[in-house]
Amino acid sequence: MIAILLIPLITSLFCWLLRKDRYIGYVSLAGSLVLAGFAASLIISSVSSSVEAINGTLYMDALSGYIMAMVVFLGLASALYSIGYLEQELHAGLTDVTAIRRYYALLHLFIFTMLLVTVSNNLALMWIAIEATTIVSAVLIGLGFRKRELAIEAAWKYIILCTVGIIFALMGTFITYYASTAVVGTDGVLNWTSLRNIADKLNPATMKLAFVFILVGYGTKAGLAPVHNWLPDAHSQAPSPISALLSGILLNTAFYGIVRFMSIVSPSTGAAFTGNLLIAFGVISILISSIFILVQDNYKRLLAYSSIEHMGIISLGAGLGGFAGLYGALLHVMNHALSKPLMFFASGKIQGAYGSTRIENVRGVLTSMPLLGTITFIGALSLAGAPPFNIFISEFTVIKAGVDRGLWPVVAIFLVCMVIVFYGILAGFGKMLFNSHQQSAVGANGRSPLQESRVPRILAYATMIIMAALIIVLGVRIPDAIENVINACIQIIGVNNYQMSP
Repeated sequence: MIAILLIPLITSLFCWLLRKDRYIGYVSLAGSLVLAGFAASLIISSVSSSVEAINGTLYMDALSGYIMAMVVFLGLASALYSIGYLEQELHAGLTDVTAIRRYYALLHLFIFTMLLVTVSNNLALMWIAIEATTIVSAVLIGLGFRKRELAIEAAWKYIILCTVGIIFALMGTFITYYASTAVVGTDGVLNWTSLRNIADKLNPATMKLAFVFILVGYGTKAGLAPVHNWLPDAHSQAPSPISALLSGILLNTAFYGIVRFMSIVSPSTGAAFTGNLLIAFGVISILISSIFILVQDNYKRLLAYSSIEHMGIISLGAGLGGFAGLYGALLHVMNHALSKPLMFFASGKIQGAYGSTRIENVRGVLTSMPLLGTITFIGALSLAGAPPFNIFISEFTVIKAGVDRGLWPVVAIFLVCMVIVFYGILAGFGKMLFNSHQQSAVGANGRSPLQESRVPRILAYATMIIMAALIIVLGVRIPDAIENVINACIQIIGVNNYQMSP
């Protein structure tokens, strides 16, 4: 477990020390491959039995392994994609070798901070790790190579709002520690494993207050409305590989913190308290994002608002609870972690070819770049919730959970918003893919598309093709291995607290 944390730190150092831009990207890729190799066996073993290190300060179980697998996979995907992406930016004169060194060093520091979140047993350490993701990712957002002033503004807004939010989470952590002192004595506990053992003995009123602070604090970082204001600017201005990581896994690591607290709060307060709060935040997020998706003229901002919508779906599923709700939420975590990064990767290629992120300036992608257009179309259908793609399955499962609970107003709102989102996403990307009244593959400034070297181009497209294939496969059948992991995660969260049968 310690080796998994050290590998991205070592990779980050090597990327910073190198001076040749042609080598930095491949060192980054090598580090990501080594990390994937080391992490695979630990992730697999964590499904059947938990693993501890440093006297229980670090801890892994099936839930940790599930989120870690996404961090490692998307870290590798971003490393593959970044090689060609930064080559384009360098050839266009939008960056230099120093900025590339800084980018790759921060990329692997970012991966390190997210890995630390997943293995932190101590809730204070988890808070520190989540705050560290804010600091590192804010610098990465500020690198925004094309419109630096807007990127810096977005990074500043992001770090201010998320820091305010994370202070709420810190207060929730302090309150949880205070609640534990009433049970175990003056030396309270902050390890999740210890708190879980005494969860039913914690003071309900105190834990209700703690969960409110945690939900607002980590909910800000997870992009839940109405504390989502940083997300559209940050995701739209960040370099595309970083947007993929922000949307695909950073939001999930913050929600992971909320889920960990759920399992120690619900036994004392009852599942209705945590569930109703999560349902409220989920419905608000889905409502607000669906409205804003309709009026976007920038396709990266459209994807950012889609992230808010999907985090709302995850929150709704977790709040509805029961086997179906938790299964749908956890499955949606993975489905969104595949579909949204794919779309940000595709958007980076489109922006490189057309020189614009405005929908009106991009036309005829399917005609001018058939492979990229097809990949984008698959990703857009998935995000829109169209069958038989992966997100449709998890959304349908969340709807089933709402029906099982008899929450018909919630189900009705969800369905109406899904129709709006379906139209908004396909209308926006449909114009880019099919309309061809503008000359293809020429940006608003009239310049020709940027060219990549052969190997980086192959790596980037191979990454996107694999992700698109996974989206299709997961829309048809959930492999048994994934079923087993999700079922193990549900037992860790505590399905029995919801008084619903599978």
